[in-house]
Amino acid sequence: MAWPNIESPSSMTERKRKGQIKSDFAAGYVQSRAKWTRSRKVFELSWKGMSDADKETLEAFFGDNIGDTFIWAHPLSDTSYTVRFVEDELPARYVPYNHWQIDLTLEEQ
Repeated sequence: MAWPNIESPSSMTERKRKGQIKSDFAAGYVQSRAKWTRSRKVFELSWKGMSDADKETLEAFFGDNIGDTFIWAHPLSDTSYTVRFVEDELPARYVPYNHWQIDLTLEEQ
């Protein structure tokens, strides 16, 4: 399933994530190695004034796709990523008049 046709986020934070495993030793040394063979990107999307219609569209998409992966196109590079929702909820804060502030996080799979 592809991301719904809604306005682009007002702001976005992009992080590259690659876990590591560390072992501490009594003499103060640390041994570490990569936990995964590849890195993943995490995208934090934020809308400061989303319309009622886009909010309803996003909430329906969230309800239908929570726990699944879907295709999301990066709004700046137009690169397609297979992602999933990180959180189990989609909070929306009302901003007068008839707009919503929404923040969500997507994680590359």
